[in-house]
Amino acid sequence: MSHLSRIIPISPTDSSQTGNARRQALSLAAAVEFDELRQGQLGIIVTEAARNIAAHAGHGEIILSAWTYDRIAGIDMLALDKGDGIQDVSAALTDGYSTAGTPGNGLGAMSRLSGTFQIYTLPGSGTAVFARVLRKAEEVEVDSQPYRMSTIAIPTGGESVSGDAWSWEYSPERSLYIIADGLGHGPLAAEAAIEAVRVFHECSQFSPERIMGEIHGALGKTRGAAVSVAEILHEKRVLNYTGAGNIVAAICTGGKTRSLVSMNGTVGHAVGKIQQFSYSWEQESALIMHSDGLATRWNVEQYPGLTSRHPALLAGVLFRDFCRRRDDATILVSRI
Repeated sequence: MSHLSRIIPISPTDSSQTGNARRQALSLAAAVEFDELRQGQLGIIVTEAARNIAAHAGHGEIILSAWTYDRIAGIDMLALDKGDGIQDVSAALTDGYSTAGTPGNGLGAMSRLSGTFQIYTLPGSGTAVFARVLRKAEEVEVDSQPYRMSTIAIPTGGESVSGDAWSWEYSPERSLYIIADGLGHGPLAAEAAIEAVRVFHECSQFSPERIMGEIHGALGKTRGAAVSVAEILHEKRVLNYTGAGNIVAAICTGGKTRSLVSMNGTVGHAVGKIQQFSYSWEQESALIMHSDGLATRWNVEQYPGLTSRHPALLAGVLFRDFCRRRDDATILVSRI
């Protein structure tokens, strides 16, 4: 799974933004080889989502993320706003229901056309809508597997590449994750982050501590990066973690958050100590990792029930509420 995300602002004063969101969705769908039917379905979902934001919340954004995994491909859409929220989600999904004088078919149509569709809303705090469209109807929905993961990766304004990079590997025995944030932003930051990911895959059979040591040696020729590597051993229910620099990582279980320990320093240049820490991993836990493009003051306890929802909704809500908007921003959320 990779690809940068695309973010499209939505406001009630610029009707062209809805058309722009649809065009970007169709462009992305064509790039990952959606057929015309699937492109059309995604276009409807994104158009209805943008219209809903403009009509009900005023301002918000659409985030589109393309992904591929094990010969399956899809596009995830998040529609995020900080409006008044939806008072009655069940009613809002019923065709003909509207509080804004519109036909009231938007959410129902989006739900029917999506492979996975979920809504998270809090009165007075906004709404996040998640829709996943697979490239082919016959492809098995990724969410039917014993893992679910979602990422948002946005370069800072004015940059065509992100100085952040992320990746993962999965097997029935273990899953392995990395986020690397190259020093600064732009192409040289991206070079460092991409090199970290390359070494991660080359050494993925080793422990996070050993992987980090290999990355540290390889990044000496770059400007360096903040890097974190997490390993979940599924049957043992253990998470092993090694981090250096300002990547934030946490385990969320039952609405409670436990932060993971990272050491100070810049990987590739000066790291005080490369050290691995182990944590218990409970069923239904969620792993959250993000670069410093998101503020660190979030607390999942302020979002009742969110950690039990699809990881995309958790990633989307945290991105909406805590993205600094002045740096590359990457957030990864996974549940095994």
